[in-house]
Amino acid sequence: MAGTYDASKGNPNRIGTFSLIRNTAKLEEKHPDMVHPDSVDDNGNVKMNKAGKPFKKNFTIKMNGVEVWCEASAYFQKDKSLKISINKTSSGSAAAPGAAPKAAPSGDAWDQQF
Repeated sequence: MAGTYDASKGNPNRIGTFSLIRNTAKLEEKHPDMVHPDSVDDNGNVKMNKAGKPFKKNFTIKMNGVEVWCEASAYFQKDKSLKISINKTSSGSAAAPGAAPKAAPSGDAWDQQF
């Protein structure tokens, strides 16, 4: 199938990949020049948030055993170089899904003396 990625043929040192497109909504110098494309569902429809704005295609990076959602943006510099910023958009959770939190340990000898 054309366009599929075969991880066995890829670089074993690769952390991840992502796409950026030109920011058509850039109005001020402080806004990024390049942003993630909009996220789409299986039918090709753009996924929207509650505010009616499209979700962006984010990516995850595993940090200390926890997958963290990240978002990248890029800025063209005056010297024509490209500065890419990667920001964390969620903290993730180290606990397994559905795992109950551990109860506090019962009192030890110190607690028993009171």
